[in-house]
Amino acid sequence: MEDTKLIPKILIYEEFDGIPLYRKGYKDFVLGLKKIEEINIGTSALQSFIIAAILKHLFKILPDTYSALSSELGLHLSKNANFSADIAIYKEGRLNIGFHSVNYVDTPPNVVIEVDIKIEEYDYFKSEEEYFHRKTEQLLQWGVERVVWVFSSSRRILVADNLQKWEFIRWDLPFIVIDDYEINLWELMLKNGFQVELKSL
Repeated sequence: MEDTKLIPKILIYEEFDGIPLYRKGYKDFVLGLKKIEEINIGTSALQSFIIAAILKHLFKILPDTYSALSSELGLHLSKNANFSADIAIYKEGRLNIGFHSVNYVDTPPNVVIEVDIKIEEYDYFKSEEEYFHRKTEQLLQWGVERVVWVFSSSRRILVADNLQKWEFIRWDLPFIVIDDYEINLWELMLKNGFQVELKSL
């Protein structure tokens, strides 16, 4: 295993049970194949597009009493457990933000939406499935009411309402994101200019 002291903190995406989870591609830095600035710290264009389309829709449909936060919001679940969220939705009164709010939030969002997996999962988890299952379970146990995963490669969406009820759907089917507010991701993508290639139909 690599000496974690030699890996820049900027390549750490999350902390799981005290173990740092590194961004995809970090091993190229460790092996000397890429410089730090050549590692993709940000999201892909597709991931960013999907997140932006969801946020744009949420800002239209949700009342002002809801807050939709993004930019890989840091979530502090407990000591040695720090996650990132692509989108976190809070209802009024659940989260208070002020000049003091310079650290990760330690209040569970009502909803967390994640778009694709950004870690080198095989360091700590045996598969991508184990990673998103474990992360989803911990978020729900922490107090998040609903966790939504968008997987662009398989064009599927996972909606987990609690530890017992998880449902996979195609991304062209509508689902409830919070309360009675609904999203149809595929329609949102097309509405925002997504280019459909003939070979992908």
